[in-house]
Amino acid sequence: MANAEETAQEFTMRMMTTVSSGFVTLAMSIGVRTGLFAQLAAMEGPHTSVQIAEAANMKERYVREWLAIMVTARIVEYDKNKKTYFLPRYKLEVLLPGNTGGKGSIGYMSEFMMQVGMATRDVADCFKKDGPKGMPFSAYPDLQELLGRGKEVLHKNNLVQRFLPTFPGLPELLDSGIRVHEAGCGRGIATLLLAQHFPNSTFVGTDIDQEAIQWAGRESNKRGLANVTFQVQDLAKMPTDWSDSFDYVLVWDVVHDLAAPELALREIFRMVKPGGHFSMVDIRGHSELADNMGNPFAPVLYCISLHYCMPVSLYLDGKGLGTMWGQELAMQMLQEAGFADIRVLEVPGSPNDLHFLCNKPS
Repeated sequence: MANAEETAQEFTMRMMTTVSSGFVTLAMSIGVRTGLFAQLAAMEGPHTSVQIAEAANMKERYVREWLAIMVTARIVEYDKNKKTYFLPRYKLEVLLPGNTGGKGSIGYMSEFMMQVGMATRDVADCFKKDGPKGMPFSAYPDLQELLGRGKEVLHKNNLVQRFLPTFPGLPELLDSGIRVHEAGCGRGIATLLLAQHFPNSTFVGTDIDQEAIQWAGRESNKRGLANVTFQVQDLAKMPTDWSDSFDYVLVWDVVHDLAAPELALREIFRMVKPGGHFSMVDIRGHSELADNMGNPFAPVLYCISLHYCMPVSLYLDGKGLGTMWGQELAMQMLQEAGFADIRVLEVPGSPNDLHFLCNKPS
C-alpha cells in the first residue's frame, strides 16, 4: 500500500514532522500536568515569560523553554518585539475543552501518551521470544486516575443528557427503577453519575482493580448514595447467583483489554435478564487493517494498543484483542455470546467510540 508517487525526500520530511510532533506532544503533556495551559487561559492578553511564571508560581527558565516549544509548534503566539506570549481562546478549547482536559481533548491525549510511553522500554522487551508475555496493570500506576478524570468530564457533559437518549425508553426505565450493572467500571464514574440522577434505580459497579473500587466506594459515601454498591469482581467469572439479575448492563471501553473477552461477554449475557439490554461502548475501528487507513487517528489507537491494551491482556495469557479489534469482530462476538438485535450507534461526545446496543431474547 506504499505511495508510489512519494519521493525519498518527501518521506524524510514526513517522518521529521512525525517525530517532531511526538516531542511536541510530550511538552504538551507537561503543559497539562503543570497547569501551564490553564494558567495561560486564565490570563487576559499577552504576557512575558516572567509574568506567566510568577502567576503560575513556577521557575521562569523552565516556563520560557516550554513556551519556546509551544511557539515553534505554532500553538502559542509570540510577539518578538514585546517578548510576550498569548494562547488564543479557540486553541484553548481544542487543547482543554471547558478548561478541563476531558477524554478526547488533545491535552488529555498528550497526557495519555506520556503515561503509556513510560512503559515503552518494558513493552519492547515483550517482543523478544524469551521476553515477558506482557505487562501487568501495576506497570501503569497513574493510569486509573487519568482515565477516571477523562471519563468524569465526558460523562458529566454527555452521559445523562446525550448518551442515554440514544436508547429510546432507557431514561424512563431508570426513572421508574431498574437494576443496573456497570462491569469494568474502574473508578465508577458513570455508575456514580447515574446513581445520583436516578435514585429509584439500583446500581452495581464491578472491576478487577481493587484500588479503583475502593476509590469508587469512598466517593459513593461522600455523595451519600444509598442506591449503589461497588465490588471487586473478575468479569470473566462473575458470581453464580447473578444470573438473570440485571435489566441493563453497561461496559465502557473495557472488552478489548480483557484476557478472556468471549467468556466475559457470555458472563454478561448470563447476568442480563431475559428481555434486558446490554450497551457495549468500545473503540471505533475495523478488524481489517487496510480499512483503517482513512482514519487519521488510527496510528494513535494502534500505539495505545501496543503500549497498554494488548500487553495487559497477553500478560494474563489472554487473547490480546487490542484496541483496534474492530466493529466486525465485535459484532461477531456479541452474536456468538447470544445477544440479538444488535445496533451500532454513535457515542455523543466521544467520536472515537461506537455504542453496540443489544438485548437478550426473552
